[in-house]
Amino acid sequence: MKKLKKMLAFLLAAAMVLTMGITTFAAGENAELTVKVNADNTLENQTISVYKLFDVSVNGDAYGYTVNDTYKAAIAAALGEESTATSDELYNALAAMTENSAELQKFADEFTAAALTAGTGATKTSGKLGDVTEHKFTGLDYGYYLVYQSGTKELQSSLVTVAQATGAEVDLKGEAPSITKEADAESVQIGQVVTYTITGTIPDTTGYGNYQYIIHDQLTDGLDFVTDEDGTAVSGTDYSVSVKIGAGAEESKNAVLSGSRNRTMTLDLSEWIRTNQASKGQTFTVTYYAKVNSGAVVDTHNSASLEYGNDPDSTVNTTPVKEDTPTYPLDINKTETKTDAMLGGATFRLYTNATDAASPDNKDKAIKVTGSDGNYTVAENQESGVMDMVTKAEAVGAGYNLRLNGLAAGTYWLVETDAPDGYNKITKSVKITIDKTGATTWTVSKDDTDEADKIIDIENSTGTILPETGGVGTIIFTVIGAVLIIAVAVSFAVSRKNGRTSRGRK
Repeated sequence: MKKLKKMLAFLLAAAMVLTMGITTFAAGENAELTVKVNADNTLENQTISVYKLFDVSVNGDAYGYTVNDTYKAAIAAALGEESTATSDELYNALAAMTENSAELQKFADEFTAAALTAGTGATKTSGKLGDVTEHKFTGLDYGYYLVYQSGTKELQSSLVTVAQATGAEVDLKGEAPSITKEADAESVQIGQVVTYTITGTIPDTTGYGNYQYIIHDQLTDGLDFVTDEDGTAVSGTDYSVSVKIGAGAEESKNAVLSGSRNRTMTLDLSEWIRTNQASKGQTFTVTYYAKVNSGAVVDTHNSASLEYGNDPDSTVNTTPVKEDTPTYPLDINKTETKTDAMLGGATFRLYTNATDAASPDNKDKAIKVTGSDGNYTVAENQESGVMDMVTKAEAVGAGYNLRLNGLAAGTYWLVETDAPDGYNKITKSVKITIDKTGATTWTVSKDDTDEADKIIDIENSTGTILPETGGVGTIIFTVIGAVLIIAVAVSFAVSRKNGRTSRGRK
């Protein structure tokens, strides 16, 4: 009996040891790895890949690493070891590196470059992700993993040991390619040429023989592509832009125009990006021009987006970046003082400075306009057009009877050159200020007083006949004759009355 008890105790202890061993050294598909994006970014349209470089076994605080034969050659090459190096030699080479060191990052990047160049498949991939800030890999073996975020500006992989069922986390360091855009004007006047600059970073295309990098730009109806800052019109659909890396020399690259009135630009820089990998990580700029036409309104802008990726059939399109270049209307309500009735026939001119507005010698320096019937537009060519704008006797818009469209934010002086028949014109210029407050918002002031409705009210009053001067002519004699006649009549009446009085006394 005692022997049986001892045997059962031995078997139970052995079972417990075996059970503990199985639990301690388990390396089955039961671990998780959470990959998080860096601040102010998302993983939208990104693909995350993981490579298990080493298998890992765990015994308490002890970790055992065994190289993954699938990636052994690439690991050895990235470490500068012989291809015949043993698993322990490769492990020791990595263990000798300091955590988060440049040396360790260099190994990660060089392994990734070698794997991508050789077309070596990843252990697992996420597939193209949506608008999320993290992705979780599940069912992973315990191991030492390299995490690679595809399509970033710079090749920058991360290393992490996954050796707990509760998993591990990695904060990604890479940034997806993107572009910014700016114009050399915050608001514009019709006829003005705007210079646009797109800024990007040359991405690392290591391992991608067919990397795509295409810029798309779309103008609104109020803008037209032109070839230079003088506003020279584009002939055909070929369009030349200037490209420059950092402070280097400018290169001319050919874009293609398409769409309505050729307002869509496509600039394919794929080959240029691949050719300039020696400058990867550096910024570059693209410069081109557009002219503001008579169709410009407050919401005048253009939008640029970037299309990129290593698979031409599955590229990523970034959210368009919009550059607003608004132009503003000037609305005038010309009325009669007493009745507030709209007055037609008043003529106005608009000037950009007070001196020209006040000087008779500078009357031809008014802003040139086109249009009629109370609706006018700043002339695209300021060498032509007319200066006079005439009000209508009825409204041409909500609360005004004269409109001029196409002005940039700024200060102007309005002069009434002729008043309607029977009315006096205003005697001094009116100071008008237009201020941009947002992409599609603005304010208007008259003589430094804000006009909440953005309408400039100007009144005209009628006059009376003024006193006149001149010679006496025959009027004085008529007056004197009338006075003498009256005097004689009065004298005659008095004389007769006195005569009757005298006869009665007798």
